[in-house]
Amino acid sequence: MEYYQVNNAPKSGSSKPQKYTMNKNYRGEKRGIKGYHVALLMILSGVVSVILVFALILGIGAKQMSRYDASIISELLRSIDEYYYFQDKKPETSELLNAAAKALIAAVGDPYAEYFSDEEYNSYRDNLNGNYKGIGVLVGIDPDGRGLRVERAYVNNPAYVAGVRDMDIITAVNGEELAGVDLNTASELLVGEDGSIAKLTVLRDGEPEALEIEVKRGDVVVTRVFSEMLENNIGYICIEEFTGDAAGAFNAQLEQLLAKGIDSLIIDLRNNPGGSLDIVVEIADRVLPDCNITTLEGKLVDPPREYRSDDKEKLEIPYVVLVNENSASASEVFSSAVQDNQAAKLVGTKTFGKGIVQTSWSLGEGMGTIKLTTDAYITPNGRHIHEIGLTPDIVVEQPVELQGVSPYVLLNEYREQDVQLTAAIEYLMQGK
Repeated sequence: MEYYQVNNAPKSGSSKPQKYTMNKNYRGEKRGIKGYHVALLMILSGVVSVILVFALILGIGAKQMSRYDASIISELLRSIDEYYYFQDKKPETSELLNAAAKALIAAVGDPYAEYFSDEEYNSYRDNLNGNYKGIGVLVGIDPDGRGLRVERAYVNNPAYVAGVRDMDIITAVNGEELAGVDLNTASELLVGEDGSIAKLTVLRDGEPEALEIEVKRGDVVVTRVFSEMLENNIGYICIEEFTGDAAGAFNAQLEQLLAKGIDSLIIDLRNNPGGSLDIVVEIADRVLPDCNITTLEGKLVDPPREYRSDDKEKLEIPYVVLVNENSASASEVFSSAVQDNQAAKLVGTKTFGKGIVQTSWSLGEGMGTIKLTTDAYITPNGRHIHEIGLTPDIVVEQPVELQGVSPYVLLNEYREQDVQLTAAIEYLMQGK
């Protein structure tokens, strides 16, 4: 997830970016490559050509032209202007350069690198932080093939206000049937202009006939943290991503649980792809004693920088951390800090193994934003876990049919079948 911490590109002698993003992946609004983009990429068939494009975009000075010679791009653009037959269909130069910049970043081979136009970056940042335009639901494919299953209708957001609820089955959007349609295609039907109407046909348990619900698309604000009081005075907090208001929400919900008298806690990081380094450090600082949380080293962090927890606040009750194969990046920062400092046990399955950090910065006014892998992190015990992951202290395999299911759905629909949650509870009960 990889976003907006840096406003200007780092330059020699300038202060270095201090905020970073650490996510396995981010699936936000998709923007497809148009046909003319494909044509341009065919013209820019070599990596060298693409590098030259980026030099033009960055406005490299004359002293660097021997390394970043952009003359070929000028010639390509001139040739397109003068000889392309369908001039009335020719895209603007800015659009061609935008496509070329994306091709350059793709050619680097960094699976986490991206180039964004200003408009794309604003949308990406808003989605990342849980603030965007839409209807406010988390959906998956209905196991019975009827359409989309609403795994979560976010409270006080458009769909919830209109009457959509968790576990509803959306069978059609604006009359277009969803049965047999793949998740991405079906999800795109929910997207639309601010203020437009999505007419949903919904099946709900207990309702004899389908419901017709009209949802006005608008502002969506999503919290990344939810909690619950379990039996035997055990608290439960799930952090879905280390983004947006996650730190404040975690601290507030932890205080609420402590006020209710919990004497142990489960922190669920399953399926958490990562997020902001600042946010995960803030949350780790709340639960850990005086200790190392993580150390960064690389291109922007030289010499290495240590992130520590102080002893002002720490969790005084026993706790465990749930992880799985989809717990990545910032989730692994938190989990490795807990494990290496022997603060709590990890329960679940081996984590994803993303031990690298992405940084984003603006290339200049109107030039867009670049996101690149710039650094790596080291656990408190000096481990490099990239492409390795963390092995839990207590390994518990989830049943095949529940693997990948979100913690929210597990807690509300399959609590008795969730053997990882059961193992965490049983471990905490042993100490009582």
